Formats: sequence, C-alpha cells, structure tokens
Amino acid sequence: MGLSKGAEDAVKNVIAEQLRTLMNAKEPIIESEIVHTGDKLILPQGVSLTQAKALIERRIDYENETVALAESFDVFPWDGAHALNEVLIEMYGWAPATATPGFWGDTPPQLHQIDVGPNGEKKSVPWGMFNLPNVKGDVECGVDKKEGRFVFRINATVKRESEPAVLKLFAKLREYLKTGSIYRGKAIRVRFRDESGKVLPMPEPKFMKTDDIDESQLVYSRVVQSTIETNLFTPIKRVRELRANGLAVKRGVLLAGPYGTGKTLAAKVASKFAVQAGVTFLYVTRADELADALKFAKQYEDPACVIFCEDIDRVLDGARDTAMDDILNIIDGIDSKRSNIITVLTTNNLEGIHPAMLRPGRLDAIIDVKAPDAEAVERLLRVYGGSSIEADTDLSHVGTLLAGEIPAVIGEVVSRAKLSQLALNAPGEPVTCLSTAALEDAAHTMVMQRNILSQQAKQPREPSDMELAVKQAMKEVVNDSIAEIANAMDDKLAERL
Repeated sequence: MGLSKGAEDAVKNVIAEQLRTLMNAKEPIIESEIVHTGDKLILPQGVSLTQAKALIERRIDYENETVALAESFDVFPWDGAHALNEVLIEMYGWAPATATPGFWGDTPPQLHQIDVGPNGEKKSVPWGMFNLPNVKGDVECGVDKKEGRFVFRINATVKRESEPAVLKLFAKLREYLKTGSIYRGKAIRVRFRDESGKVLPMPEPKFMKTDDIDESQLVYSRVVQSTIETNLFTPIKRVRELRANGLAVKRGVLLAGPYGTGKTLAAKVASKFAVQAGVTFLYVTRADELADALKFAKQYEDPACVIFCEDIDRVLDGARDTAMDDILNIIDGIDSKRSNIITVLTTNNLEGIHPAMLRPGRLDAIIDVKAPDAEAVERLLRVYGGSSIEADTDLSHVGTLLAGEIPAVIGEVVSRAKLSQLALNAPGEPVTCLSTAALEDAAHTMVMQRNILSQQAKQPREPSDMELAVKQAMKEVVNDSIAEIANAMDDKLAERL
C-alpha cells in the first residue's frame, strides 16, 4: 500500500535532515607530530584524510610564522665572526651566504678583514646582515655588551620552519669556540683608547710574535732572577698544576725598578712562556687602559690570561679617587675572586704609587728589579759577546767595574771592546776574540764617561747668554703687563671717585 502524499513528504524531510547532519558533522581535531621520512605520506591508524588535512594546514600556518632568535657569545666580536665563518664553511661548504634582497636590489654579504696571526695573516669574515641557504629570513651578526665588555651576537628573524637550522648554527658555534678561538692561548696587544684617553668604538687586537724571543737575554742578579722565576714565570708555565696543588691562579705582580733594568724584557719572555703553555697574554700599552683590559681578559681566562701593563704609577699616584678605586677593586678581586687572571704591572717610580695598591693581598709579589750586580754583569757580557768571549776569559774585574749599570750600558761596553781589541792586536790581525784586557779597557772608558755625566747632573748649570736674554725679555713683558693693569685699575677708581 502506497503512502499518502503527506506521509511521503514527511519521510523525505526526515531523510534529508539526517543527511545534513551527517554532512555537517565535525571530525575530531587531532594533534600529531609531522615527520618527513621515506617517499610515502603515511597517516596514523584511525586518522581520516579530513583530519590529516586540518593538521597539515595548521602546521603550514605555524611554520609561516616569523620568529626572532638571538644569542650572545662571550668572546670578542672578531673572534666570534671568525668562528662563524668556519662553522658556515663546515655546514654549507662556503661562507658567508647569499645576498640579502632589498628595495634597491640584492645586497651582497658584507665581509670584514681581521688579523688572525702574528705574521700579518688576515681572513675575511661575515659581518652585518646576510641570508643562509634554505633559511627563510635574515641572519645578522654584530656586537653586544656584557659586563662592560664587547661580545659577539647573532640575531635571526626567520620563519619557524627555519628555526631548527638557526639553532643548529648556534650550537655548532658554541662548540667551535671551545677550542677554535683565534685569541685564546695567543699573545696580543690591544688598544682600548686613543692617545687622548677616549674610548675607541671598537678595541684593536694585534697579534705579537713570540717565537723569536730569546729568553737567554734576560739576566738579573741571582736573587731577582729567582724571584721573577718563582712569582711570574712558574705560574704561567705550570698554570694547570696550580689548582692541583691548591693554589689560586689569580695573582698580581709588580716589577719595580729604574728604567732599563729589564722589566719590559721580562714581559716579552713571559709572553713566550704563555703561548707555549696555551695561556692568553694581553699587553697593554697605556696604564689608563688597565680596567678595560681586565674586562677583556675575562673572556679568555681559561686556563688563564696574563695582563702586562707598564708604568702603572701614571694612574695610581696622587689622591685616591673613583677611577683609582675602580682599578683597585678589579685587581683586588672583589667581583672576581675565582678569576684566572695574572696581572703584571711595572713602575719606574715605586714611591709615587698610592699605598693602597701595595698592601698585602692586593699584590702577591713586589719585585725590586735592580741593575745587575757583578756576577750578573759577567753573565751579560757573555750573552752580548757570544762566541767572541772564550769560556776561560776572566771577567771578574770587568764585572766589578760595571756592577750597577743597566744592561744597555753593558752591551755598549762589549761593542767598544772590539775597538780596544783592535788596538791590542798586531796590524792586520782580525778581531775574533775579546780579551780580558780589551773588555777592561772598554769598561774603564765607560765608567769615566758615566762619572762625568753623573757629576754634571749634580752641579747647577750656568744659563747661556741666550737663556738669560729670553729670561730678561719675559721679565720686562710681565712687568709692562702688570703696570698696564695697575694703571687701568687706577683710572677706573678715579672715575668712581
């Protein structure tokens, strides 16, 4: 029996409603990790195509988001740029990358030349903004500041899909810098300020040659030599043994003594020992750069960093002020008690240094670098004379004559002795060896010259006619000026009366 027209319409409406319900039913949202593997699109069991489509669309939206990544590396900027260059070569086979697109066209990667060795070796490293292959976005390297020192920094603004590549770059860079620093374990000279004392926009590290330094040239009296060996050279050469024996690496040494006694030469020898031991050596040419150098050294104090600064009395004399306190506090180790920094200072004027600098605990050793005694003079004569002075030549009297003279004077005596020896030799006989007589003759000549200079220095010198004339002219000018000022004041006073 057929349905009535009304019943048939009712059935159709019910069926249509059920179909609409089925068609509009939402599939449950699924979350699943997307892994690229093999050559097939594989879905988890029970995941429909509709669910997979929604998941992929959400992933596309996520990966198209822009993310900002940044990391600072506690090394000097040029050190970081060099490490970045090496890591990019390892990762991509070349460096630095591709050009950065812009409104006016593609900008080629910026390269900066840096020193990488003591013999003029240079290398071009990436700097500024650039792109990397298969990385969607920009990468930029530059400078950051940490605790007052310059450090290397990388910023990246990339799509999320490129985030793993950037994070991998950061990780490789951190790993490379553990052993690949161009400054750690090297001897460098750094300028932090210009001649007027103004801070430079960027410090200027320069490598120092140490392989040609002859430590045999360093000769002091036995006591001074032993003290320098114990307090300066041994901690550098055997830095890794200090901790094993419960000794602190951090120490301060002051070499005090007259000009020319060998304080700077001690620094050169120390630089050679430092490089041989894998210790960073930092030479500072200006005393007002010491605080800057101490901040820089914190980047390279593993296993240790030696700072050598000459003529420290230039900033540590006079009244105690804020600038002096800053230097004293850094040396004292208020905020770096566990640092591995060995600070070596020199002065030609020990009396001029503020007593606060000299107290025990701030300096571990104050070494009086005196001019060589008689025994040290004999050793210096043999150093300067070399093979021209035979092993059995008696130098005792020459040593006594020249005791207390600086090494440069002793070297000059050896040079003069060649003429004395020529006078002693028969005509035509070449000068191949220096005899005791020749050395004594040259020493006597030097002693006479030094005595004359010493006497002249003690006696007041009569001014020359020119000096007297200039002095009189200046006196007359000053007197005339004073008279003019007095007359003008009298005129004004008369006007008021």
